[in-house]
Amino acid sequence: MYDCIIIGAGPAGIAAAVQLKRAGLSLLLLEKGEVGGLLRNANLVENYLGFTGGISGKDLIELFKKQIAEQEISLTKEEVIEVKKIGVNFVVETKENSYKSSNVIIATGTKPKTAGIAGEESLTNKKVFYEIADLPTIEQGKDILIIGGGDIGFDYAIQLKSLGHLPTIITRGEVQCLSLLTTRARELDIPVFTNITPRKMHEDGESITVQCDTDNFQTDYVLIAVGREPRYPLLPMQNYLGLYQIGDVKNKHQRQVHIAMGDALRIAMDITSSITHYS
Repeated sequence: MYDCIIIGAGPAGIAAAVQLKRAGLSLLLLEKGEVGGLLRNANLVENYLGFTGGISGKDLIELFKKQIAEQEISLTKEEVIEVKKIGVNFVVETKENSYKSSNVIIATGTKPKTAGIAGEESLTNKKVFYEIADLPTIEQGKDILIIGGGDIGFDYAIQLKSLGHLPTIITRGEVQCLSLLTTRARELDIPVFTNITPRKMHEDGESITVQCDTDNFQTDYVLIAVGREPRYPLLPMQNYLGLYQIGDVKNKHQRQVHIAMGDALRIAMDITSSITHYS
């Protein structure tokens, strides 16, 4: 029986765990995949205080991992299937185990949206990917088509260019991202095509062809960055006392590390206060 179970080891979940550990509460941090959440995709985090030149997502994750280890926070790699409310406590079911807790924090972040292009599903995780961190290890010089003209798409393109690949961006409408990203893409000579609607994709030998209304693009891989949506385990009613949501899972488009960690600290302090009050 834990005071709190945290589902998700991204910035929000880790920050909550650190604060609860400091307060002396018993906790379990559950993560189905890799630690770090969307930081795994981040080329350069430039608005995280203390790093004047910015810090890569990978390097920031390593610092988070170090803090988890130093503070002896219990991190378990299991996928949560369902959260139940039984009596006054919660039961968190994973594929392997069942855990009980008086509080649960949902910090499961977001998942990428699909583009709804014919042929997309059959090529997913083969030639089509949604997270740059999930791309296979590939030799330099690969053509990679990025579908999506927002911050994520441009960040992926800039990162891929720095790794020696040949990214191209297409977007159904106009570009909608930070001006500093468009400036960097322009300086790196990354091709950007606007008002392009992809209709179908199929394998063409070792490459993939993306058919659009006016143009066709032949590429080695496709990265889709057309938005994200909350990722939830199966939950009871979401307004139960003791069930909290923090970070990107509830913040819609405000996917920023500082915002997620601020959420986490506030909720962790609320939980600490409630346990102290009723104990």
